[in-house]
Amino acid sequence: MATGAGIKVAVIDTGVSPHEQLATVHPGADFIAPEEPEPWLDCDMHGTVVSGIIAGHDIGIAPHAELYSIRQTSTHYRHFAPAPPAEGGDSAGGALAAMSGNLDTLAAAIMDAVAAQARVINISVVSCLPADHAERLDTTGLDSALLAAEEAGAVVVAASGNASSGGCAHGDTVYPAHGHTVLAVGATQDAHTLAEYSIRSGEVALSADGHLPLVLNPAGGWATAKRDNGQDMEFHGTSFAAPVVAATVALLAQRYPEESPAQLRARIYQAARPSHGFIDPLAALTQVPAEYTVPAREKVLTHAAATPTPVPARMGLMVLTALGLLTMSLAWLGWRRAARS
Repeated sequence: MATGAGIKVAVIDTGVSPHEQLATVHPGADFIAPEEPEPWLDCDMHGTVVSGIIAGHDIGIAPHAELYSIRQTSTHYRHFAPAPPAEGGDSAGGALAAMSGNLDTLAAAIMDAVAAQARVINISVVSCLPADHAERLDTTGLDSALLAAEEAGAVVVAASGNASSGGCAHGDTVYPAHGHTVLAVGATQDAHTLAEYSIRSGEVALSADGHLPLVLNPAGGWATAKRDNGQDMEFHGTSFAAPVVAATVALLAQRYPEESPAQLRARIYQAARPSHGFIDPLAALTQVPAEYTVPAREKVLTHAAATPTPVPARMGLMVLTALGLLTMSLAWLGWRRAARS
């Protein structure tokens, strides 16, 4: 029905490493090292894992989709990238981190995806703020970028965010998931239960499986976990649920090339299961829209001729038989009385 062929999916993340499972990865902007851009360098493993869900040859939902890698954030660079010396010759370590992975570079990344004519934009990176702080935040740049994507025909899909110690919290405003044109995706524990860490974001609840038993390794081959602080950490989170929906949108965009972002979003919403809005790609692709109608056809009804049922006939036979027996009994009694006389 669809494989994502001819659909460009922008991945705004930590970069996408070349991998034998990924057929086409176009280089986009690099907001981590703009002087020496390396959008194919994924030091964090995150962007490559996300891309495998979207377009991996063996495990991807839209294996023939084209990927467009935009490197917008990196935990590695936050920790290790040196900054230019400050005034007086002292190192201002960490200054480069402050220049990347923020709402300004996110807006610029979305604009880069729009310029590249991406049909789908996946954003598995988030920025969280308590609701009272979010009210004072100027999001003009991000709002303008999301509007530009909508007008250019691109569907934006974003992770709803993970609640964790020292990170996001339930009740936070999550960017860009709170945008009214954004498909915000939470993660499920199973097909019927939302994961405890999954933050509710967006106007309509959507979710997908956020646990990955097998992912693409940026170094090549496969991985089942990531080594972090001496521990093997499995891959789970809303970051990995969002690309499930992004890839599903890519399938729909291939099948319905003339539809607008709003129409494609409507198809996703209609296919979502009740409660947590779980998305099954096959169900979404085969979903019959609510406005679907069957053309009226004239139907002529003819009445069948009335026919007697066999039940009254049987009853009549029983009555006649009983009367016959009664008559014979009376006649016999009369004969006996006559004989005695």
